[in-house]
Amino acid sequence: MRTLSMKIYNNSPIILQNMMTCFEGFRISKNRYGETYFKFLRKLENRNCSDAETTKEYQEKELRKLIKHAFSKSSFYKEFYKEIDLEKIQSLEDLQKLPILTEEMVRENLASIYTIKEPAAIVERTISQTGIPLKFLFTKEDVQKRLAFIDFFKKQHGAINLEMKRASFSPNPFIPSKQRKKIFWRENYYVKQRLYSTYFCNQENAYEFVRNLDEYKPDFIDGLPSAIFELAKYINENKIILSFRPVAIFTTAEPLPPYYRYEIEKAFDCPLRHYYAADEGLPFIMECSIGKMHTISNSGIIEVNNEGDAIVTCFNTYGTPLIRYNIGPQFKLLKRESRCLCGSVHPIVEELADRKNDFLESKSKGKFTAFYLAKVGNTLPNNIQKLQFIQNSLETIDVFVEGAPDYTNTITEEIHEKMQYTFGEDMIYNIRIVEKIPNFPNSKNRFVVNNLIKNAEI
Repeated sequence: MRTLSMKIYNNSPIILQNMMTCFEGFRISKNRYGETYFKFLRKLENRNCSDAETTKEYQEKELRKLIKHAFSKSSFYKEFYKEIDLEKIQSLEDLQKLPILTEEMVRENLASIYTIKEPAAIVERTISQTGIPLKFLFTKEDVQKRLAFIDFFKKQHGAINLEMKRASFSPNPFIPSKQRKKIFWRENYYVKQRLYSTYFCNQENAYEFVRNLDEYKPDFIDGLPSAIFELAKYINENKIILSFRPVAIFTTAEPLPPYYRYEIEKAFDCPLRHYYAADEGLPFIMECSIGKMHTISNSGIIEVNNEGDAIVTCFNTYGTPLIRYNIGPQFKLLKRESRCLCGSVHPIVEELADRKNDFLESKSKGKFTAFYLAKVGNTLPNNIQKLQFIQNSLETIDVFVEGAPDYTNTITEEIHEKMQYTFGEDMIYNIRIVEKIPNFPNSKNRFVVNNLIKNAEI
């Protein structure tokens, strides 16, 4: 919701907040679930993911279309590829003839990479692993196709979005900070969804969440695994038997340690399926029916170089084309000749990057992963060039900000307010505006640095 709407929302009674949530859900759904979504969903359902040749042909066709679009619509790519005969880029093997796009190049040239104007775009803000805020523009078709991928994935595991009741554990701040009633959910009737706030999903509030979930009886559950894990732990420790059984639980955006999966599947008596869908529109990584993680070839191309960096080409980012984009060390792929027992030809991800220490800790509200810190940063204005969060004690979090020339104290106040909402008002937040964020020992230039733990698990 926009700023004025949020002010009205935060000062309204809960019944009116539910109505506003439904209205906002209706507004967003018009962009998400249009003709492109339903057509593409049908195409995915009819596509044979066990046919290697057909999959390769599809990738090469999409690659040629994307390169042609980027070169004709983006001034950056017109310059970037000016010395290359693009007619010779026809196959997956030819892709290596194109130069690699680095994070620094994207940050410095975003405005010229865009192929559409912001008023006509769906805007997604994200923060890189090194703390650089980035703004990506998507066409409506981009967004609808990406949602079709996610809903097709869920449908393969028995969950039909828009038709079945859904409980979503969301990191959006839709519970006002001044609210005292322990009602941590809102209704989005338009898409048969009840939204549960992950900011309050801890052992102190677990009873309220579990009681409401049991009353709601969702057909499937999705959202952040760290929040769902808190409820699962409460259910298991108190030997609670739920009166419903979801067809599946779908988790995303955060690491999924094995003990999360164990507790969640035990508590809800259903399979958990994990997937990755980055805000910048990177190719999907999704779990199959036998528990293997696959890169979804129909959503893009992933190469891994000798240094272990993932080089991605994304088929559904026409608003901000990303071709051979180096996103750093993320995962290890099995050799292509390795075929999954599920029958899919999509490459198997053998090993995901270790992010288990990418979290900070609150005195009173528990642990919050790097995903929450990204939410603090990616809703701020464009006056920030880089962010870093460092925790050396349970009482204090240091926030380092590289501000642009037009940075103001109002932004500092906004950061402080967001930190209080996330971690609580019983902590100290040292927000330091610097010309350049220093590279602290062992920080590895990371966005989130937790010095409280060594080899800890979240």
